Amino acid sequence: MADARELITDAELAAAFDGSDFGGADHRKLLEVSVLKKAVGYHCGWTITQIMVRLGLIRKNGLPSRKGQRLLQLAYNDLMINQGG
Repeated sequence: MADARELITDAELAAAFDGSDFGGADHRKLLEVSVLKKAVGYHCGWTITQIMVRLGLIRKNGLPSRKGQRLLQLAYNDLMINQGG
């Protein structure tokens, strides 16, 4: 089974968040939540939006790209497996 690390490597993730200040946040979870917010029409802050665009998770119009949709699928699958759903 694929996981999000195959979609976005640890090195890509570190480079994308380099210089940003999200405290001790789990950057992978932050991306999952942010892409989901964009998918359902919510606003995200400038920095996380630019990170999502750079990683190819959302398009410039704010909608998730195919890669962003795949991230959401993987996150949902992980949630279902880990929650016993």
